Amino acid sequence: MIRTYFLLVSVVLLHSVSIKSQERKDLGIQFGGSYYMGDYNQGTPLYQPSPSVGVIYRYNLNKYYSLRISASHGTLKGSYSSLNQYLPGVTGSFSKQLIETEGLCEINFMSFNTRHLKKDNFSPYVILGIGGAYIDGEILPHFPFGVGIKYCPISRITIGWEWRLSKTFNDNIDNYKNVYDGSQAIFHNNDWFSFVGLFITFRLYNNNKTCPVYQ
Repeated sequence: MIRTYFLLVSVVLLHSVSIKSQERKDLGIQFGGSYYMGDYNQGTPLYQPSPSVGVIYRYNLNKYYSLRISASHGTLKGSYSSLNQYLPGVTGSFSKQLIETEGLCEINFMSFNTRHLKKDNFSPYVILGIGGAYIDGEILPHFPFGVGIKYCPISRITIGWEWRLSKTFNDNIDNYKNVYDGSQAIFHNNDWFSFVGLFITFRLYNNNKTCPVYQ
């Protein structure tokens, strides 16, 4: 089920690059680690990380703004330790498969273009968007945001590093139910998940029909 879902998303992304347009499309992969934040981990980066891999499709509107679709597969896990904090009620450990798809807006701080190696070949950036995650049989909406840096070492090739956080509206990823009197707001202590890793993308050819403004 998981492999089939991930394969279908990848096919959709690959099919979308066949649509004719100006030469502004990037296709690539991302790889790194995924981890969870919630009741068992209230702020430690890279808490019990697990391998994560995915695909990226980016449409560059101009040298500063891009639209992006991505899909990834990883694992979220955690365990309760009374040495770090006290949690009333039943606690334990968990390990859950994560499949996520996201639509993102990517904003560069500096002008960036994979066709210019002596200029416009480096930029930090921020991302913000909306997505859906399949976790342990449940589909959860989430709001991803993050930061990254990217560099073009060779024409058409972009490499980079990214740290992406995803805010969910669910408090059951870790299987722990908070003990409370019913007065907390809906946003109280909802679980998060995160990705930290590297990516590499390739600027796709379009029969040399490149817009002169974007060259």
